[in-house]
Amino acid sequence: MIRFRCLIAFVLISSHVSIGIGQEAGSSRQDQAREKSSVKRVLPVSERPRFEYLAIEDAIAGYLDAMNQRDAERAASYWSRRGQWTQKNGERVSGRENIAAAIKQSFAEEPPGTTVALNEVSIRLVTPNVAVEEGVAVIKSPESERQTPYSVVHVKMDEGWKIDSVRATRVPVAPEKVSRLESLSWLIGDWRDEVSGGISVETNASWTMGDHSIRRSFQMFDEQGLREQATQVILWDAKLGSIRSWVFDSKGGFGTGVWKQVEENKWAVEMELQMADGGIATARNIYKIIDDSRLEFSSTGRRLNGVTLPDTQPVIVKRK
Repeated sequence: MIRFRCLIAFVLISSHVSIGIGQEAGSSRQDQAREKSSVKRVLPVSERPRFEYLAIEDAIAGYLDAMNQRDAERAASYWSRRGQWTQKNGERVSGRENIAAAIKQSFAEEPPGTTVALNEVSIRLVTPNVAVEEGVAVIKSPESERQTPYSVVHVKMDEGWKIDSVRATRVPVAPEKVSRLESLSWLIGDWRDEVSGGISVETNASWTMGDHSIRRSFQMFDEQGLREQATQVILWDAKLGSIRSWVFDSKGGFGTGVWKQVEENKWAVEMELQMADGGIATARNIYKIIDDSRLEFSSTGRRLNGVTLPDTQPVIVKRK
C-alpha cells in the first residue's frame, strides 16, 4: 500500500523567556527611540526603516524590563490582541489576556531571581508592517544558566509594534546546534485518522538523538484489528541540503522521501517505495496544517510499477 501517510503534528516550543535584550542596552535604545520620535514625526522614506528598527528595539526593551520586573500585565501589553505563545509543553496560548495569565503562572514556577537577556539579536523588516526578530535568549537563575534560540514575529499596529508570535527550540541548545528539523516540530505527538472501509491509522512522532532526528511509528487497523505497521526516521541530509526520511513497513517494504515546504502551512514529500514483492511505487504526499489539532493529508501523482493510480481524497488527521 502506497500510503504510509506520515501523519503529522506541530509543536513549537517556547517559553515566555524567549524574548528580550539586555536591560541596560534596552534602556539606552528606549531613550534613543523616544528622542528620534519626538524630533521627527514625518521621516524621509530613506530614514523610515531605521526609525522602525529603533521602534521595534524600544518595544523589545520594554517587554524585557517588564519580564525582569515580573510584571505580567505590562509584559502582556507588548503582545498583539491575538498574539500566540507556544509554551514549552507544546500547548499554545492565544490572546493577550490569556498570555498575561500564562506569564504570571510561569513566574510562579521559576526560581526567585531569574532574569532574561538576549544575545546575537537580528531584526529584519519583511514588509513595512511585519518584522522578524531572531537571536538567543539567555535565562539566568541563581542555580543555572541556559540559552534558547528563538524567533519572534512583530506586527505594526495603531498602538505601535507588538509581539504577534514566539517560537523557540524544544530543548535549549547553542545556536549552531539548532536542529535542522525544527521546521518539522509540528510532527511531534499522537495522531489518528479514519478513512473509508473501516480503516484507521494511528501515528506517534517523537524527537530522538538530541532533537536531530524524528522517529515516527504507524499502526494501521481494520475491522479485524492490527493490519500493518511501519517505522519512519527523518533526518537532515547535509549533502543533499534537504530533509529526508526513510520508512520500513512490517511486510518488508521500504522507501525514502524528500521533504519540502511549499507554503507556510503546507509540506510536500516526494516518496519512492520498494514494495515487499520488489514493485516500485512513487507518490507526492501533501500535508496541510489546519490548526493545532487537525491537518489534511492527500497523495497525488501516484504510480505503481509505472502504472498511474488515482489521487487520494483528502483525509483529516486529528490529534489524539
